[in-house]
Amino acid sequence: MNRATLNLENVPYYNFLRKWKVPDLIMIAVLFGVNIILWNSAPYERQFSINDLTISHPFAEHERVTTHQLFNISFGLPLVAIFFFGLLLTDSPHKIYVTYLSLVGFLVSFYTNLTITDILKNWIGRCRPDFLARCIPSPDALPDVLYFAKDICTNDNWELIQEGFRTTPSGHSSIAFSTLFYLTLFLSGQFFIGHKDVGTWRHYIAGLPTLGAAYIAISRTADYRHHFIDVILGSLLGTLVAWWSYRRYYPSIYSEKSYIPYNLEDEDPCYEPADGGCQV
Repeated sequence: MNRATLNLENVPYYNFLRKWKVPDLIMIAVLFGVNIILWNSAPYERQFSINDLTISHPFAEHERVTTHQLFNISFGLPLVAIFFFGLLLTDSPHKIYVTYLSLVGFLVSFYTNLTITDILKNWIGRCRPDFLARCIPSPDALPDVLYFAKDICTNDNWELIQEGFRTTPSGHSSIAFSTLFYLTLFLSGQFFIGHKDVGTWRHYIAGLPTLGAAYIAISRTADYRHHFIDVILGSLLGTLVAWWSYRRYYPSIYSEKSYIPYNLEDEDPCYEPADGGCQV
């Protein structure tokens, strides 16, 4: 058996499906549906005490980076940047194909990370730093006693209370790094930063998205939405998923062909614009 193709190379349209990464598109659609289910699933609710200082911070009515802003910055911005630089930097006739593959890799990174993050959030069920402000414990609750939320929380907004159990890992952090660090990798490859003759400014531009991801992650501790460990775990998760997804489509950013997707090299081995074309 061919381990790479599972002997499916004789299936009709196999080459088309492989070239355009149709199985990956199907997987993206599946993960989209899975995330709807996870988002509407109740998290595990851990016991807590009313004198636990780690969950006694105030509830921030106005976040430094709201969920809406997060998706504008971490989803919309990279999509536009990949589309723009993919078309700008790629030689014809491969502009559309390189841009397409890069966007598919981006979506794989985003939805894979989102699925893992939501699963972990619901499994772990740790209280957020502002949990008691969400809960509003009953006045007769006793210190040094472990309670369940249903026993002492007086807040009628149960959705807000349940969200208080979804702190680990930080979703803002993992999403930001899974998309913005992916953008850093994409720009690094397209800017050819591994070449000894390129200027340092290319490194700076490529690194800006990751700096933005770091700000988003740190803002979650300033808003008391997450503990520091939540942010660290979320950032590491997003970074690993972004690297994994990017390397499925592209070689190392320090490769001599860092800007050429694997698929394109298979389709057109003579595509080496930085070296002046194919050497026959």
